[in-house]
Amino acid sequence: MLWLIWEMWILLALFFAAGVIAGWVVRGRSDEAAAPAPRQLGFATRMDGRPDGDEPAAADAAPAAESEPAPDAAPAPRAAPDAQPASPEPAAAGSDDLTAIRGLGPKAAEKLAEAGVTRYAQIAAWSEADVARFDEVLNARGRIARDGWVDQAKALAG
Repeated sequence: MLWLIWEMWILLALFFAAGVIAGWVVRGRSDEAAAPAPRQLGFATRMDGRPDGDEPAAADAAPAAESEPAPDAAPAPRAAPDAQPASPEPAAAGSDDLTAIRGLGPKAAEKLAEAGVTRYAQIAAWSEADVARFDEVLNARGRIARDGWVDQAKALAG
């Protein structure tokens, strides 16, 4: 084996050099593709934020005060999702430990309490529409149906 390497050292050196050069070329091209200069893709912008070469039109030259709200104006309140309690049972009558339901953690129980759901009987009375609505409110991605919260709540309620 050593004799074979000794006889072919020139070929081995050439293949090694070719591999190094090929790796250098491939890496150089991937670096260029990863971080292109903005000018190459036509994304050059000026200090005022307009693309290079755009001149302001007459409509753009008008002050933008009409379209922007006053800085001291309060932000508009966000519309809360329709999160009515599913059952007419009042929440003040007491509350159950909703975290006893498998798959319902403390954060979800807190969000349900904010929505007025604090009892097993309320969850047990959920319809398919209620399940879909609370799935969206809790961002549960189908967990309510998958873990069977309604069936668990029925068992825990009574």
